[in-house]
Amino acid sequence: MTKLNPSEFIKSHRYGVLSTHSVTEAGYPFGSITPYIISDKGEIAILISHLAEHTNNILANPKVALTLFDPEDSNNPQAGARITCLANARKAGDESDLRQRYVTHFADADMIVQLPGFHFYLLDLVKVRLIAGFGQVKWLEADQLKLD
Repeated sequence: MTKLNPSEFIKSHRYGVLSTHSVTEAGYPFGSITPYIISDKGEIAILISHLAEHTNNILANPKVALTLFDPEDSNNPQAGARITCLANARKAGDESDLRQRYVTHFADADMIVQLPGFHFYLLDLVKVRLIAGFGQVKWLEADQLKLD
């Protein structure tokens, strides 16, 4: 398998496709581009509005997937590295450190993190699907990753 460090891949990217179980369209997944950060404890954290479709979906079913890919592979995305993180989403408790980290990574988000309806959700990893290139595929257990 190509030498791809999945922990470094996750830490070096800043957005992916978050997929949740749709409440409004039962039985279908709902996916959209979602920025993320890594908390000081090594958890993937996303910031979403209480009005967002994802929030309603997570409240009904916390099982989510976050698929990460490298935009540099756009000419041949099938051959590029990508990771899908299977996780259980839960609302974060103390958000102060997460808000500071988020603004550090996304300077334009300064106003958004101050709005009362936006909250952080932490993704408790269950398993990770690693594709290091065409035909180079394997599952990893969550404890095989070190994100802090």
